[in-house]
This record gives sequence, C-alpha cells and structure tokens, in this order.
Amino acid sequence: MKVKLFYIHPTNYGNLMMASSFIYNFSLLWEEKHGVSPVFYLDVLDDEELERVKRSLPEGMNICRENLYNKKRRGIVGKIEKLINMPREIRYNRKDYDICVALGGDCISQYYSAQVFVSDMIKFKHISGKTPFYLLGQTMGPFHGYAVRLAQNCLRRCKIYVRDHDCYEYVTGMFRFPYIEETRDLAFLDIPYQNDMEIQEDVLRKYTGNRPYITIVPSGANKQYTSKLDEYVGEYAKIIDRVLTDTKYDILLLAHVIHVEDSNDKKIIDMLLPRLEEEYKKRIYVVNSLLQPYEARIILGNGLATITGRMHAAVSSINMGTVPICLSYSVKFKGVIGDEFGLNDYIYQCRGDEFWMKGLVSKNVCRMLSQALIHRREISENLKEKLVGVKEQAMRQIELVAEGEE
Repeated sequence: MKVKLFYIHPTNYGNLMMASSFIYNFSLLWEEKHGVSPVFYLDVLDDEELERVKRSLPEGMNICRENLYNKKRRGIVGKIEKLINMPREIRYNRKDYDICVALGGDCISQYYSAQVFVSDMIKFKHISGKTPFYLLGQTMGPFHGYAVRLAQNCLRRCKIYVRDHDCYEYVTGMFRFPYIEETRDLAFLDIPYQNDMEIQEDVLRKYTGNRPYITIVPSGANKQYTSKLDEYVGEYAKIIDRVLTDTKYDILLLAHVIHVEDSNDKKIIDMLLPRLEEEYKKRIYVVNSLLQPYEARIILGNGLATITGRMHAAVSSINMGTVPICLSYSVKFKGVIGDEFGLNDYIYQCRGDEFWMKGLVSKNVCRMLSQALIHRREISENLKEKLVGVKEQAMRQIELVAEGEE
C-alpha cells in the first residue's frame, strides 16, 4: 500500500500532530489486517523536514519524501516552477500511489493564497479521476465567487471528511458532493510519546520553571487579524502585562508555527519581548525553537490555561484537559472548539483593525482568562468527558479509509 500525503508542514506543530496521528493509526490498522506496513510518501520540502516527521513517530514506520522537483524555491520563480511541474505531478500521483490523502486544516478555503487554492483544486480534480482521494479533517470554505463552481467541479470525486457540524451543514447545503462525512480534527487524537511520564518530566524541567504558568501562543498570521502590526503586538503585550500584574502565575510564550516566511510565531515573540517590563522578564519563559509535536503538547497541556491565536494549540490544550482562550479569525474556531466543547464564551472573534486599534482584544481576552481560571476545574472535567466521543469520531475517518481500501 503506497499512500501519498498532501499538506505536510512539519514546522507547524498542529499540522505535524495531524500527520503523526494519521500515519501512526493507519499503519497499525493496515498491519493488523494485512500483515504488511503501508509506505507513506510526503510532500515535504526537503530531507530535514522528512526527518522531523520520522522523529515524531516510533521507529519502523515507512516514510519517504516525494522528490519530484525543488519545492523550496520562493517568490515568482517558485510559483512558475510549481505551475510548470503541475502536469508531471498529476501524472505521477495518478500512476504511482494506491491512495492520496490531503490532511486537514483549512487549506481548502479562500483565507490564504488564491494561486495555491486554484492549483490544488486542479491537481485534486485530475488525480481523483484515477486514484482514490480522501480529504480528511477538513474545514472547507467559506467560498464565494469563482471558488464555488471550482470546488464543486474539482472535488466531486473525492471522499470528504469535515471536522465540525457547522462545516458539514455549510458544505452539504452549498454543494452536491456524492460522499461527505462529519468527523472531527485528527489532532484531537493522542500522538506518540505525549503520555510518557519520563518524557513529560524532562520537557517540563527543560522548558518551564516548575511554577504554575499560563501559555500564550501569539500567532504569526497577524495579517489574518489586522493590517496594524504595531497594535497587534501591543495588544499581546498588554495581555502579558495584565496576567503578570493581576496573577501570581508565570507566562510561557510558545511559538507554534516556525520557519514559515509569512506566518512565523517567533517573529511576533521577538517583537513582543522588548515591550515587556524588565522586572517581569524573570517570570517569562520563551520557547521559540523547533520542538517535537509531543513536546509542544506537553507544554500546552501542563499550563493552567492557554491564550492562543493558533487553533491547534487549543486542540492540544483540550486533549490534555487545559482550557483555551482563542483569538479567532475564521469559522474554524467556533466549529472545532466552541460548539463541540461548549467553549464559545472563550473564543474572541477579532478579525478586523477596529478590535486591535481600540484595545478590545486585551480587554476581552483578560476577562475571559479570569473566568477560565475561576471555573478551571469544572471546565477541565467537561473537556475530558466530551473528548471521549470526539476522539472516536476523529479515529473513525482513519478506519473508514483503511476499510475502503481493503
């Protein structure tokens, strides 16, 4: 069984958590039923990224890099090279793999690059005409204009698994896809090594001060929230100042997406640090180098609460029983986090300049944090109770892919 995986970005912890969840669980299911291991081919950029994926998983997984052309080139040259190589990539994917799988997130939407969206739709259309194609754990849309007809035309042969009920209602109401299932985000599943107590102790000893802390994940996708970078950083600085002033807890600043040119959390943390009062810096821990996904999850899960602009940092927090306060720019936060776990009171929709220029973000996030800390134990128990069913739904899509290819 040769499996091609799309959308593998190992410097994004959430993406790598989804990848490791799928690879690990699909491998176990396939080996149990067929006695042989599947081989996974990933669209990573280079061998270093491939090694990051391998290190996130137990030894023995068969993981390779699809190396058709140099995908690391950026700018206009990189875009031209991708377009030139698209027919070759389509032919290769139609011929060389038993199944193709695009792991979720919200890449099939208009939040990001129009050029990438259009080229992916064309690729998926032609590949799915010959090779079984699965879209797992997706938030699709919202779509408008040309994208509605494009998605309908290009995805009709794909088997689609969306990760929340709102998205299921939206997609089934907007399109006439022959196969669509409602599931949950793959990253809600446990990932290898996260529950190893020795590893947990080592991670906490290395990155935290063994004191109660609140994790803050300032998203490097600042343009999704506002065009005002200075105000964006300033609001995060106000949040940190309020937490350190009003509570006895420490702060841990975690970069959840790193080495992505236009969406790097580390850049925002680097801009934040000079704005903070010197007297507080001894209560601030900074983790802005690349970790393994289980290390990031352990850090998130052992904080008292998580304030995050990255949705998968919230997913990891929930997996470990920690309440997240989310800064939202898209519908995915409400569907994946808010509705499913009763956490809509802890999601602040702040896409737009006015939220950041008027100081509304820091004010409302700090209010939410105060309530979360008061009700922390109650919320944590609720998360653990609801997580059982969510994990079953997330796992079901992997089982269905394995059963469909018997």
